[in-house]
Amino acid sequence: MTTGPDPAAVPAPRSRLWKGALVLAMALTVGLLGIGLTREASRLPSALEGRPMPSFDLPLLDGEGRLVSAEAAGRPLILNFWASWCVTCRQEHPELVRLGLRARARGEFAIAGINYRDDAGNALRFLAREGSFPYASGVDPRGRLGIDFGVYGMPETFFVDAAGIVRGRHAGPVTPAVLAAMLPRIGVVP
Repeated sequence: MTTGPDPAAVPAPRSRLWKGALVLAMALTVGLLGIGLTREASRLPSALEGRPMPSFDLPLLDGEGRLVSAEAAGRPLILNFWASWCVTCRQEHPELVRLGLRARARGEFAIAGINYRDDAGNALRFLAREGSFPYASGVDPRGRLGIDFGVYGMPETFFVDAAGIVRGRHAGPVTPAVLAAMLPRIGVVP
């Protein structure tokens, strides 16, 4: 009596389909990972670029007043999100101090810090150890303003033109090369 081909000898069509789908998924994953690894991590697109900067009114880190976005109206603004627990914030600190001294001396732009999701005591100890900023730093302990700006890591710096439009975002430490690329976007000569 003949019953047909042995089912174990003939591969099931579904089995081949699943294997093909798995190979395709793995190839796509490897391809996307490869593309992601070749992109510059510090140049992340921001949903805010080309749009007005979110307004803010935050207490100052030293407890002596408020940091209000409207006070920068009519001047380019550099807004740096930082934290005492951030290792790369330590790396960029000297460059931000130099930039703040330039802003104070020339008045061509404003600069402000936002202490992000940090303990005020830790932030003040950080500044005592590393050196104080020559500009105001507001506090965003719960990260609400960070959410408005789309901040996802530290440090992040936003470059806003005199009309209040966000012209650039840099994730990672601010360096002379970063400033050379970003300052012209807000009408400031590097």
